[in-house]
Amino acid sequence: MKLLIITQKVDINDDLLGIYHGWVKKIAAKCESVLVVCLYKGKYDFPENVEVFSLGKEQYFDLPNFFRRLTAVFRFYKYVWKLRKKYDTVFVHMNPEYLILAGWLWKLMGKKTVLWYAHYLDNFKLRLAAPFADKIVTSTKRAFPYEIKKLTVLQQGIDTGKFSPSKKIIKKEENSKLKIISLGRISPVKDLETLIEAVNILKNNNFNFFLDILGEPTDKDADYFEKIKNLIINLGLSDKISLLGKISTSQNPEVYLDYDVFINLTCTGSFDKTILEAMSSGLPVLVANEIYKEIFESPLKEKLIFKAKDAQDLAGKIIKLASLSKNELDVIKIKMREIILSQHGLDGLVDKLKNALEI
Repeated sequence: MKLLIITQKVDINDDLLGIYHGWVKKIAAKCESVLVVCLYKGKYDFPENVEVFSLGKEQYFDLPNFFRRLTAVFRFYKYVWKLRKKYDTVFVHMNPEYLILAGWLWKLMGKKTVLWYAHYLDNFKLRLAAPFADKIVTSTKRAFPYEIKKLTVLQQGIDTGKFSPSKKIIKKEENSKLKIISLGRISPVKDLETLIEAVNILKNNNFNFFLDILGEPTDKDADYFEKIKNLIINLGLSDKISLLGKISTSQNPEVYLDYDVFINLTCTGSFDKTILEAMSSGLPVLVANEIYKEIFESPLKEKLIFKAKDAQDLAGKIIKLASLSKNELDVIKIKMREIILSQHGLDGLVDKLKNALEI
């Protein structure tokens, strides 16, 4: 297969999109050649059968938005046409606008097209692009916003070799602090207010812990971040919560191993990849998203899923998790890892994706 991948960003160090670097490497191992056209090109490490072409965002970042968009569209059409003899299948990742721009042209050229879309929100661009796709693939049924016959449900793709439990034997002192981590882009959908309120409850109950929040906001969420910082100060929680800022996605595998529990408060949509990375690393997770009822069996459901926007319930779940014996915690850690290996490993995703691409 000669594959053209259209994606937003190629950068192994990007804190949000760096995970897809691993996808490209795995896919390339099963293809004759892979061409990657991206809006932004950063650092990458691909095999010889992969070529990367940028639409220029990293070069023209200082230009007015109109000229950046115009340059990107011009380059996009240039690559679609210039490279046409070097690909037979097109894989558009998460950006349906590229199918709107070139879907008609790919059909005229006889190219097969597959769209990956995994987001619970419906939008006009997706509806407009869908007819141009020969097939649409997604991570879970809930991750696609409406019913369509050409939809194929695959899975998420976590690199279980990279995200794996520590081989080190760590002897924890009795009554040592519970180390809690929340990792991801800081935005209202992450509902950090509820997490901070839960932390306040823990502190008022003299619970021994600390919380590290890793991530940073986009420009549009700067005010929300200020709100979160003020909430921490106003509740007197600066000694219990640290805002550590953005880290490179390449650091994630080591970071997870330094904590006892991972917390994510997103309550709608598809699987958050950071949750699955933490699970693959053998880290117990507490989640609000009810989609995890599909993969957690009892009693994990009762232990690890808390009520969305309910700080009291979250605080109670944290306390109960910390009270479990070492053997009980080890069972949960093993189960976390097993779920990812069996349902959401990268190798399994790439095999299913290759089958989907062979339309």
